[in-house]
Amino acid sequence: MRALGLALAALLVTAPGAADPPRAQFLPPLGAPGGAPSASSPSKKAPSLAVAPMRLPDGLTLVNVHTREAVVLDAERDPGEPPRLARFFRDRTNWQEHAIAPEAIATVRLAATRFAALRGEVISGYRSDKMNELLRKKGRHVAPHSQHVLGNAVDFRLAGVPTALLLRFVRLRHAGGVGFYPDSGFVHVDAGPRRAWGGS
Repeated sequence: MRALGLALAALLVTAPGAADPPRAQFLPPLGAPGGAPSASSPSKKAPSLAVAPMRLPDGLTLVNVHTREAVVLDAERDPGEPPRLARFFRDRTNWQEHAIAPEAIATVRLAATRFAALRGEVISGYRSDKMNELLRKKGRHVAPHSQHVLGNAVDFRLAGVPTALLLRFVRLRHAGGVGFYPDSGFVHVDAGPRRAWGGS
């Protein structure tokens, strides 16, 4: 009977026409119940190439370097994207969510398409006033009235793409603010006035 049960189970798993598992649009933190296995935090100075990409067809997997959560950014914007991204880019200290400027997301998507990136890493998205001030007090290069507080900015990098190369592309194509942080290995884009600066 046990052998018969195992055979039936195998048939169910391999039966043609079996429904594919649902597509995950927002993945839980690594190491969380039901999530992917834990992994060591990537270096903030360079794209993480050691971690296998979790790419789905025609999409870019964005990974938050602080929470280890991941979200799929499709090749085209879909109606469910804004709330999904608001959750992914939320403040990491109080979990407050905020809409993220579509101009910033469009530039991330455009850069990923240009370089055929499989994976991107997000250093910062929305920041509450409290979080922004905390970073300022720690001596980080954070503006007192940061575009992050308005939900207008994204700090990111693309795995396998040199930051300087990403910066050149973004400066050509992005209409808002562009910041370069070579020591930390990321580019800042925001929906504020057009301007450029460098940090560490």
